[in-house]
Amino acid sequence: MRTHRSTVLLGVVAAAGLVMAQQACSTGRKSGDPVAFNPPSASSSAAAPSPAQFAAPSASSSSASSGGGASAGGGAGALLAGKRQIVIAPIPSFESIVAVDAQGRLNVTDGEAEHGLFVLTPVNGKYLIKTAKAGAGGEPSCMGVKSNGSASLTVVAAACDAGRAGQLFTITEQKAKDAKGRPTYAISNQGAFLQVFPKGLIAEELGDSELETTYAFVDNGPSTLPALD
Repeated sequence: MRTHRSTVLLGVVAAAGLVMAQQACSTGRKSGDPVAFNPPSASSSAAAPSPAQFAAPSASSSSASSGGGASAGGGAGALLAGKRQIVIAPIPSFESIVAVDAQGRLNVTDGEAEHGLFVLTPVNGKYLIKTAKAGAGGEPSCMGVKSNGSASLTVVAAACDAGRAGQLFTITEQKAKDAKGRPTYAISNQGAFLQVFPKGLIAEELGDSELETTYAFVDNGPSTLPALD
């Protein structure tokens, strides 16, 4: 009889825990929030990627080819099709990667990055740059250009909205390859290019200046984001 009562008690506790988890996952974000980066919960996050881990991927995960940097996931085309999660590596740089910092700003780091994986989702010839992991509200965040008055434009994480021009980026392949033979790309939004300067990553129109920063996309496996209609 004692064993039967213990089993019933454990079943009640487990059911209560399931109800609480479902309530927590139902909390969403308003699409109009200007900056609303909800980092993934510890239970759903993998180990934080480090720059050194992705600066020189092994041949088993990525291999260059004359056709544009083919990878185990189907080549460069798969990286631009929203099917793979990637690390965005700025060039020139030795081991830096692009990541969302604790303030929700897209920036460059030389250390471990908890939010340094992204998925490029095509939208009518442009791309949403999504975090590779869903946040606390169950949805990924998208990068978007933010106006800062007279200061430089920055890029921040916000609720995804494919109707916002500031979240739709143009990704243009360049002639040069990186040191590993991978394709490199310029990333821009409405004529403002994502560039890395001592003050951080900003979006800036070139004018008469040359493009200072391009990017290599490093395959990090299949995207785990749910497919949306």
